[in-house]
Amino acid sequence: MPNKIAIIGGSNLFNSELVKDMKEERIITPFGTVEVFIDEKTMLIQRHGKKNVPPHAINHKANLYAIKSRDFKKIIAINSVGSLKPYIKPGEVCLVSDFISFYNIITVDADKRIHITPVLSETINQKIENCLGEKFKRVIYWQTTGPRFETPAEIRLMAQYADVVGMTMASECTIACELGLQYASICVVDNYANGISETNIDFDEFNRLVLQNQKTVDKMLKELVKCQF
Repeated sequence: MPNKIAIIGGSNLFNSELVKDMKEERIITPFGTVEVFIDEKTMLIQRHGKKNVPPHAINHKANLYAIKSRDFKKIIAINSVGSLKPYIKPGEVCLVSDFISFYNIITVDADKRIHITPVLSETINQKIENCLGEKFKRVIYWQTTGPRFETPAEIRLMAQYADVVGMTMASECTIACELGLQYASICVVDNYANGISETNIDFDEFNRLVLQNQKTVDKMLKELVKCQF
């Protein structure tokens, strides 16, 4: 089926209205078991799982392998990010063109020597824009390991080379590419990173902003599952 699409989202994805008409399934992979909602053309994976594990403990290998095992070849990820630039404001939606991730690089290539260069799918990016009827900024994503937030000094360094910061997207994209899957990321800006705004972000404020942007995410998802990918 040409319009099959897998969607990876954050801790609120399974609260979406989309799941009410989908089948809940547990997929066993070589890397662990993954709980998904699935129908003929859509798969939903909540990257943190039902236990809502922190970013550094996410089982990216199992999540991406589960997608491949059900013959889904295209992925749209919804990623929460902090802005590294004053002109990229909380509440804004961006698409990722490239990323920086120097540490904690994970791989599914354990027994053979294969060197890939991870890429974001510009083809899927363009289809997202066509589907939603809107042009989005392209951004460079800097991944940190988490779970802590970054210091203002770290943010000043990152801001010289990237536009947004998060803790998950680069790992997902890397494994997706190793598995031969196409991957694109919709970044929802939930906050300014520490040092960009006048006040430092704390976890309670971060969660409030995430919930505030959830309506935007839900609206996008409803449109995306209708589109031809």
